[in-house]
Order: sequence, then C-alpha cells, then structure tokens
Amino acid sequence: MELRFYLRILQRSWWIIVISALLAVNISLINSYYFAAPMYESVARFVVSPNAQNIESRELVNSLEALDKRSIISTYAEILNSRDVINGTFQLLMADPEKFSAYKTSVTVLPDANIIRFSVKGPDPNVAAMLANSIGQYAIDFVRKLYIIYDIDFLDKAVAAKEPYQPQPLQDAGLALIVGLGLGVGIAIFRDQLSSSLDSLGQRRMVDSESLAYTKTYFERLARQEIADQPESVRTIGVIFLNGVQEFYDSLPQAYKNMIMQKVTGTLKYQLRGNDVVGRWSSLKFSVLLPSTDGHAAMQRMARIQEILAQQFSLDADGEFDIELDPRIGLADHQGGESFQVLVNQAEQALEISMQSDVKINLYKVRPFG
Repeated sequence: MELRFYLRILQRSWWIIVISALLAVNISLINSYYFAAPMYESVARFVVSPNAQNIESRELVNSLEALDKRSIISTYAEILNSRDVINGTFQLLMADPEKFSAYKTSVTVLPDANIIRFSVKGPDPNVAAMLANSIGQYAIDFVRKLYIIYDIDFLDKAVAAKEPYQPQPLQDAGLALIVGLGLGVGIAIFRDQLSSSLDSLGQRRMVDSESLAYTKTYFERLARQEIADQPESVRTIGVIFLNGVQEFYDSLPQAYKNMIMQKVTGTLKYQLRGNDVVGRWSSLKFSVLLPSTDGHAAMQRMARIQEILAQQFSLDADGEFDIELDPRIGLADHQGGESFQVLVNQAEQALEISMQSDVKINLYKVRPFG
C-alpha cells in the first residue's frame, strides 16, 4: 500500500522529477565546461629495498623479512610527505612556497609491496610533475643520510598528465543526473505532503466539523462572489431553522449533535443541485444559496426538503430516542440589485414569519411584511 501510494505521487509529479534531473545535469555541464578549473595529477613511485652495499649477504634475508613488518616502509612514506622535506625542496628550488599553494601532495603505501606512491595534484600538469620528482629526489637524499641499511629510489618518475582528473563532464553529469532524480523525488513527495496539509487546513476553515457543511464565513464568501460575478442573475438565499431541537440540543452528546447536523447537510446536498451551496449559519440554522433559481422554484424545492426533514427519525439503534426537527424556512430571491446582506436580512424576516405561523416555509415579499 505504501509503495503504491508513493508511486501515485511520482506519477502525478513526474514533471518535477524530469525538470530537477535536467536542471542538475545542465548545471553540472555548465560548471564543468565554463567554471571548474582543470586539475592534474602526477604520480611518482618509489621502491624500498635493503642496501646491498652496506649489509652482508647473510643479513640480506633478515633485512627482507624486516621489510614485511611495514614499519620501515611506512616511515619512509611519512618522510616523503613531511612538511620539512617539502619546504626543503622549495628552498632548493629557490621558490616561494605561496607559489605552489594550489598544489596538494599525498602518499600511499601499496599493499603487499614495498612500493610507495607519491602524488601531486594541481592546476598545471608540468609543475605537478616537477614537484613530484623534486620532492621525491629531496626525500631520497634525506633518507640516505639517515638510514644506510634500507635504500629508497625512484621506480617510476612522474610525467606531466595529458588529461585532467577533474572535471570529468560525462561522469559528473551522470552523478548530477542521479542527484537530480533523487532531489526531484524528494521535492515531489514533499510537495504532495505539503499540498495535503494545506488542503486539510483549508478544509478545516471551509467546512464545519459538526455538520460537514460550509462554514458561515466560507458560505458568505461564495455567495458574495456569486453576486459580484453575476449581479443581474436570478438567485435565492434561504435560511433553515431546526425548531424541533432547540430546547434540548445543547444538552445532547456530541455524537448525537453530529448525527443531526450531518443528516440535515446530507439531505440538503442530496435534494439540491450540484451548484447549490449549503452552509452552517449558526448553531441551529443552515443557509442555502440557489443560483439561477427564482423564488417560486425555490419554494417548491425547499418545500420538498422541508417535508423530508420534518419526518421523525431515531438517534440510536434501539429507536428509543426519536426526534423531529420541525424545520422552518425563510427565503429571499433577487429582486433587482440587492446585496448579499440585504438578501440575508430578507430571508431572516421570512424565517420569522415561518416561526410565528403554521406556514413553515415563506418567501420574502415587500408586502405584507417588508
């Protein structure tokens, strides 16, 4: 289920992933070809071995065995990459160390071999090769003054690299593609989660939690927008009061309140058209907006709804708690440029007449109660 959920998110937001991947690849290529400075690596290799001139033949085997302990070759590697040896090389070259600040050295002892790999990386391949060989030679001379039993010498001298080790446009673009795809997937999932959170927040502001009808604020916004968009169009606004439960509604458990209010909302939505709007006007009042509906048509439609809502129903499965909503309805239709507030006031006046008479649904008229 979780996998299908995320796959649906990726399917809906595939364009985000594509854009993210293409953007990452383009940034990588632009950086590689126009901004990144080429860096070159030159490598010199050195071999450590017993000094045959300074040891006797019978001690040669013992010297070779001692090399297997790796401490000797590791010591030589540290000397090769030491700051004193490197600075000494700069002094020998009569060069300012700041001139070579962009060049980095590293040393590696090859496993299962008495070979040391010394690397110099920098922006100029010829300078990198020169430094690798010069530092290597200085280290050889330095070691020979300290140790006479084991010797170190060049195995392969460094040569100027023909191709930079970085940037590598195709390799970097491939890595950028993977990063872009991953970032796109992350953005797509985050966007979906954020959208869901915002929708939930908006839904809470739009919908009354008890009745699941629109809140009064949102109903007013929709009604005012309808009037502003089509000021001359026919429309009717209605207010419905649940007269039968006003005496005991506040004392009911919340579950019963939800059942009553959601029954009213469900009935209104089912009986009205899809473009009609249902709102919770107050604790026991509902409001309806009927676009493109005059007062006469609205009276017929709301009379049918009033009959349905007036039917007795039970709040529990045992049928021991039966109630009658006794809905009273007031309607007001567009007569010629009335504002939303005017229509609401007229509908409230019509509702007052419904509350005071046996006629439980009334349409506002200028006479006799205008």
